[in-house]
Amino acid sequence: MSFKLNHASYIIILTTIISVFYAVLRYNIMGDVPWKDLPVFVLNKGIALSALILLIFNFSLSPLKNMGINIPDQWLKSRKIIGITGFVFAFIHLFMSISILNPNYYAVFFVDNGTLSLRGGLSLFGGIISFVLLWVYNISFKPVLKHKKKIKTIVTSRSFFVYGMLFTGVHLFFMGYTGWATFYKWQGNLPPISLISFVIFALGYLINLLGRRQI
Repeated sequence: MSFKLNHASYIIILTTIISVFYAVLRYNIMGDVPWKDLPVFVLNKGIALSALILLIFNFSLSPLKNMGINIPDQWLKSRKIIGITGFVFAFIHLFMSISILNPNYYAVFFVDNGTLSLRGGLSLFGGIISFVLLWVYNISFKPVLKHKKKIKTIVTSRSFFVYGMLFTGVHLFFMGYTGWATFYKWQGNLPPISLISFVIFALGYLINLLGRRQI
């Protein structure tokens, strides 16, 4: 048990450090975002990237194995704690995003009268539905639902993953698609985290589409 926890912790810590460091490097060190925005605005972006990587990692191991790719047993045994951590990070990301959801931080999400733009609404809709589906998936493994086999079968099915993951794609796409091709506007000349996240999502989605078996 100790070995499993240590292996999972290594993956979680490494992923978190790299993700947060990239956010700080892009926005604070190389970019022009003031250091006062590090505790929430910048850290939130690093946590969001960490959450996505951990969840995609967790959900893609079995499909990769089904595709004939050799997956280390230590990775497979670490899925539970990695998935739980990814869920917790996603919750933190949701809470932090809501706390600073205003035109000062997310100008493209609002129109002149202070209401949400279509782009902002679609991104938030995708993010909220993604989190709800993730929450449903998480509680389906709780003891209180251990006898509800039909519910567990649905939320662990290929269709649930394939269609549910699309909402994450919607969230990421509308979050930053307008800035992906404007290289001259990139903070610190580094790729946007939304672009990196979308690429990781697309790869994970393709893996699940091709390798996840119907239960």
